[in-house]
Amino acid sequence: MSIQDNQTSILTKLTALWALSESGLGGFMHALKIPFTGFFLGGFAIVIISLIAHHTQHKSKSILKATLLVILVKALVSPHSPPMAYIAVAFQGLSGMAMFKLIPNTRLAAALFGLIALMESAIQKFLVMTLIFGQSLWEALDLFVKAILKDFSFIANFSFSFWLIALYTGVYSIWGLIVGIWAGGLPKQLYNKSDEVLFQLQNLNYTQHDIMAYQKSKRKGKLIGAFFLLLFIVSVFAMQGFGGKAFYAIIRSLAALLLMFYVLNPAIKWAIQKWANKQQHQHKQTLAQLVDLMPNFKNNLAPALKIAQLQCKGLKVYPAFVVNLIVLSLYRNN
Repeated sequence: MSIQDNQTSILTKLTALWALSESGLGGFMHALKIPFTGFFLGGFAIVIISLIAHHTQHKSKSILKATLLVILVKALVSPHSPPMAYIAVAFQGLSGMAMFKLIPNTRLAAALFGLIALMESAIQKFLVMTLIFGQSLWEALDLFVKAILKDFSFIANFSFSFWLIALYTGVYSIWGLIVGIWAGGLPKQLYNKSDEVLFQLQNLNYTQHDIMAYQKSKRKGKLIGAFFLLLFIVSVFAMQGFGGKAFYAIIRSLAALLLMFYVLNPAIKWAIQKWANKQQHQHKQTLAQLVDLMPNFKNNLAPALKIAQLQCKGLKVYPAFVVNLIVLSLYRNN
């Protein structure tokens, strides 16, 4: 195999691995009760995009192509994914493309990319909540905290919601920076670990876990969560004697929920599927290759985790799992 063919093969495998994380890795993590799923999946995309940048001279073009293909695979394999999931993938790809194009130092670019990508992930959540519930959610939260502090004779002259958002976004941003720094040094680690991981695989006894789809429960879970948030807002305003605000919060939130779940989401999904159907013909051969690779890579999940558990203890299992999964996906003869 020529150097160019080998490079193309690695980029294709990395793209398939990214597509798998967007359409199936979350279900695997929930089935095995692996914690920090949101942290993990967001960080995994940073790792894969950084590796794509490392393995090609045409960083921007390769990352853009991989992003397009992952969105297409997501539309093909997980057609019920919410629109915000596609936006998240697109932002990850575009921000990664921008960082690796503008910053010549790959490790610095990976660190800044990780910070920006996960900062956006955190901010996106608060934007969606604000669009649905409006400013009423944050006002109710501030009033609720002030009432509690008042019972303990504390005077609250600050906005609890502001500091909550700042802290949450800060934690995500710092985590993104840490993952980006780690991803910048990952190629050397993969090279050093590849022989060891493949050797351990030969002597490994493991059982493939049943990887359940998690998509079917998401909408129900989101609607239940939205109901309790709305109940919280109304209860706080009712206790404070703001009957008009409570009524306004109900009407506004119900209207926003109905608009989002039954008008905007279906319309955006329809538009994405229509676009994807056109693009699938253009990338038919590559998409077929990616979809064929994904079941093989899915089979690497259980042994990658088992080897990591033999190698490490505690939180160190998770970075070891990522290294093992990438090694098996790139170098194992499935």
